[in-house]
Amino acid sequence: MMQTHCMRVAQIARLTGTTVRTVRYYHRLGLLPVPAERGGWRDYELSHAARLSRIRWLTRAGIPLETIARVLDAEPATDPGDEADDENLEQDARARDRTDDAAPAPEVVTDLSAALRAVEGRLAEVARQRDMLAGLLQRAEEGLTVCPMSARMVAFFDRLERAAPDERTRSAVRHDRDVVDLACYCGRMPPEAEDLFPEPDKTEDAATLVGYGRDLDAATQGELTEHADWVVSRLEGRLTPDRAQRLARQTDIGAVRSLYRLIADVDPRSARLAPLVEQRLVRTIERWRSV
Repeated sequence: MMQTHCMRVAQIARLTGTTVRTVRYYHRLGLLPVPAERGGWRDYELSHAARLSRIRWLTRAGIPLETIARVLDAEPATDPGDEADDENLEQDARARDRTDDAAPAPEVVTDLSAALRAVEGRLAEVARQRDMLAGLLQRAEEGLTVCPMSARMVAFFDRLERAAPDERTRSAVRHDRDVVDLACYCGRMPPEAEDLFPEPDKTEDAATLVGYGRDLDAATQGELTEHADWVVSRLEGRLTPDRAQRLARQTDIGAVRSLYRLIADVDPRSARLAPLVEQRLVRTIERWRSV
């Protein structure tokens, strides 16, 4: 009878690139048989190391532990005989792989398909994280604030906060910045909203700061209506007719409504103003589309 070389748990853990704790965890899960105890020690054989290596191989492929036993146990056992040489073993293995009437185990196919979908989902998430990190790194290298807002939005608020003539206006700018930051984080800021944040222009910035400096908390309904008209008219004045029409065709009105409803929900100061701006902006978009 062939003599088997016995190993301790630390040896097979080291051999397979894992830890003693993991080996014992696989015992508890029933993935790896527990060897018999001899003289106070558990002697592991080559078969234990081979099965442990296959378990580790499958985990590295992304297969969940709860499905590994089904994958392993569904594969055909091999017992080529003690007297077969290495070449015959290899030939037998290839022959088994080529068996024409071999049918795949349905549960293994299901498990492997699910594992593949999970890995592909993680790849997509990693790609999204990579792109996000690249954008954040670029902002940091350019000296911009790292946040969910676009670079144009960040530059707009940075510029206005520096130019604010008093603490009241500066506080209003910061408040609006927090609202926009939250909307971007929640995915409620339409891409076309970039045009709400103009590029540097002294005249435009000065007019915007005047708007931030207004006390709208105690404003009458007429004053709020006038301010909403002013906000939308300034946006329209910055756009050429062609640009306005392109934006109108691209803009999802549902997304615009969602944005301003979020603003009204989270910002008590804008609860009265946001619906008025929303109504006027939607009407303006519809008018641009009809031109």
